[in-house]
Amino acid sequence: RPVYVSAVRPQSKHIVVMVDHGASVTDTQLQIARDSALIILNAIDEHDKVSVLSVADAVRSCSLDQCYRSLLSPATSETKRKMSTFISNIKASDGATQHAAGFQKAFQLLRNTSSLSKQSATTDVVIIYLSSGVTSRESSEQEKRATLSVVREENRHLNNSAMILTYALMNEGVTGLKELAFLRDLAEQNWVKYGVDRSSDRDCPAGASMMPVVKGGMMVLNQLSNLETTVGRFYINLPNRMIDLARFSLPYTDPMGDGFIMTVSRPCYFGNLLLGVVGVDVNLAYILEDVTYYQDSLASYTFLIDNKGYTLMHPSLTRPYLMTEPPLHTDIIHYENIPGFPAVRQNILGLPLGSQIITVPVNSSLSWHMNRLRDVSKDAYNVSYAWKLVQDTSFILCIVYVQPEIPVKQLKNLNTAPSSKLLYHRLDLLGQPSSCLHFKQLATVESPTVMLAAGSFSSPYEHLSQPETKRMVEHYTAYLSDNTRLIANPGLKSSVRNEVMATSHVTDEWMTLMEMSSLNCYIVRRYIATPSGVLRIYPGSLMDKAFDPTRRQWYQHAVANPGLITFTGPYLDVGGAGYVVTISHTIHASSSQMAPGYAVAVMGIDFTLRYFYKVLLDLLPICNQDKGNKIRCFIMEDRGYLVAHPTLIDPKGHAPAEQQHITHKEPLVANDILNHPNFVKKNLCNSFSDRTVQRFYKFNTSIMGDLTNLVHGSHCSKYRLTRIPGTNAFAGIVNETCDSLAFCACSTVDRLCLNCHRMEQNECECPCECPLEVNECTGNLTNAENRNPSCEVHQEPVSLNVIDPTLQDTLPQCINTRCSQRFSSSDCFGVLDCEWCTVDSDGKTHLDKPYCALQKECFGGIVGAKSPYADGLGLMDEEVASLNMIKSAPVGPVAGGIMGCIMVLV
Repeated sequence: RPVYVSAVRPQSKHIVVMVDHGASVTDTQLQIARDSALIILNAIDEHDKVSVLSVADAVRSCSLDQCYRSLLSPATSETKRKMSTFISNIKASDGATQHAAGFQKAFQLLRNTSSLSKQSATTDVVIIYLSSGVTSRESSEQEKRATLSVVREENRHLNNSAMILTYALMNEGVTGLKELAFLRDLAEQNWVKYGVDRSSDRDCPAGASMMPVVKGGMMVLNQLSNLETTVGRFYINLPNRMIDLARFSLPYTDPMGDGFIMTVSRPCYFGNLLLGVVGVDVNLAYILEDVTYYQDSLASYTFLIDNKGYTLMHPSLTRPYLMTEPPLHTDIIHYENIPGFPAVRQNILGLPLGSQIITVPVNSSLSWHMNRLRDVSKDAYNVSYAWKLVQDTSFILCIVYVQPEIPVKQLKNLNTAPSSKLLYHRLDLLGQPSSCLHFKQLATVESPTVMLAAGSFSSPYEHLSQPETKRMVEHYTAYLSDNTRLIANPGLKSSVRNEVMATSHVTDEWMTLMEMSSLNCYIVRRYIATPSGVLRIYPGSLMDKAFDPTRRQWYQHAVANPGLITFTGPYLDVGGAGYVVTISHTIHASSSQMAPGYAVAVMGIDFTLRYFYKVLLDLLPICNQDKGNKIRCFIMEDRGYLVAHPTLIDPKGHAPAEQQHITHKEPLVANDILNHPNFVKKNLCNSFSDRTVQRFYKFNTSIMGDLTNLVHGSHCSKYRLTRIPGTNAFAGIVNETCDSLAFCACSTVDRLCLNCHRMEQNECECPCECPLEVNECTGNLTNAENRNPSCEVHQEPVSLNVIDPTLQDTLPQCINTRCSQRFSSSDCFGVLDCEWCTVDSDGKTHLDKPYCALQKECFGGIVGAKSPYADGLGLMDEEVASLNMIKSAPVGPVAGGIMGCIMVLV
């Protein structure tokens, strides 16, 4: 394993693996060579650099990255994956093996790499040759001489630092003594035997003496060889410098459990004798918990890197506890992509302790800096970096402050509202007698429940990794509702109790609204969340313990738009309510200005998807004049995603109701508004979690007045668009009098942009993505992509807390909206858990008598349609089944703008 190899030989290794696949190599020998190359690859880690060459009549390197042709690449998981694919695809060749050309290329790669980077004196340089050692019969001696001559000349350029290890591939027990001798001579660099010139050290740099040749070794491999204990231990040939230091690996998937781990290992020596390696695997979420949940000031954040600059944790990365893929090894320079940071990075890696301030123009800023700015009206702002090398490790912790700093305002000591009873969300442990089901969630309508996210606890990892017990829940409840402040803290952060007590004052208001509000039929749930991760929700519901409200889009959009009612969605509600739209709003301290950092909480409401279209129809009856065919009304939020549109509620829409964009539902409007100055901006950002460049839109919410057709000739359709005051959304109406030829470039099969080579501001295209070209050898991006900011963190997946199936069958639904007693479309449309059934089970035929039914009986308005929760009733024909397969694809809120299906509209 790499952790063992890096502990006993911690020095950096530059390795070129050469695989002979010439005409003289049999299929059996080639398989041994391929397996051996993969074992070598798996034994090294990111501190080493590697290249793999296939040698026959031509010498080839891995073509999956252009840089592999000229340089060695750090042995990151991405490089190993690409090199493994290359090795597995090496096929037998008919041509004779060109040994000399192979070594020429190997030394060229080593020279290029050593000249590009500062090669340490302790770096080991190794060429590993897996070969049968066969040369042509006619000119065997000449070939051998030529090969040794190349080795001698090229190694002198590296001051004889390269060691050669050869592994002889045996042909089914037949030993060729000449071949073995040739491979042994290569390993020992015994060119004298072949009469290669022993002239003076003419290539030696002035004033320096040539180092003696480092002799390698030759080993025989056959079908009976244990490759792990032979080839896998190639490192024992390298000098043992007996460096007795702890080594920390980068994160990798735990092969014997869940999640990601880092291994801390250290060699044990008795004098000069290596006794073995002691190590411990530590969960990544545990190591990084202080960085992940850091919350000192609203204007600051932290990141953790290793001494090579690789990023382990940063605000734009998913929490380790929820990672499904190991993080791609990415340099911190790509996340902190602002002018002046390269010099800061150099100091961070060079100095064990330090700080530095740089000034950043606002137009070059990062999104997570903008959200922390106190005054966005200025042209520039300061960013302060303070870092320290963590003792006895290779990690560097850095704290970043965006200046001027926003003063931290802690809630003062409050008492719980007298009428409020604190109920923790673990209804399954508390055995609440009034429990019911709110769609799929265990819930209660008697009271809101309080859920504490992992960030509310002093040890977030401990909270996430161990099961909660009834006794623990009783401790939390006693402490959080204790007005005397005498009960001991059961492991929560100091700010949590005051936030719980402050939010308790909303309970009475919610309970009153539950009795009196006319909107109850359309509201799925109400909630309030605080920066520490306190969530108070009504109806009180059992939540998944990994849920963190501060990382949800509705929370982040509200904080980014302080003082505005913010629309988020539609998205599929994990609790079972179908497609919902969230509106959220920040809550501020009474004395504060509305700057992003001053929000003390965010309040949100989930509405059914159809509710907002119902509002449009009620306010503008003309929208329903021809059932949304020629005259269409819509609401879109500030990124261009539709909150309400006729196609979102059409049973024959044949697409998910989430992440539908103005560009592919209303291409004429999209084409025209791109020509309005200062209204819409097309942006780019680099997403390193999936190595893509994301293209997305941002609409100006401070625009005044209405927008109408600007481009002459678009007489087929007239539109009017206006901002909805006090929100981040826009309302629009389109009157289409004839077929429009407007077009927006959208892929119908994936999210790939149709033209990744250029992006024009006024060219209409759907939000899409392009591959992010990262040079694996240097970690650099192409010049154009290097200017893009890094994307914000992807939306975290949400899962439902599974409850006992027997409870599911016996508990009633908390809210009964009496769907079967609603006899008109207007009375049923948008109501919680109700669908107006208009299409028969074949997905085509309109019903003679539409009716109102439960959502699970008639999802999307189609009788018997399966819901996206895969628990629908009845059977349907293949076409409707395939449609609903598309609908059921995004079973959680879809991450980061991914469209399940994009339609090209002409």
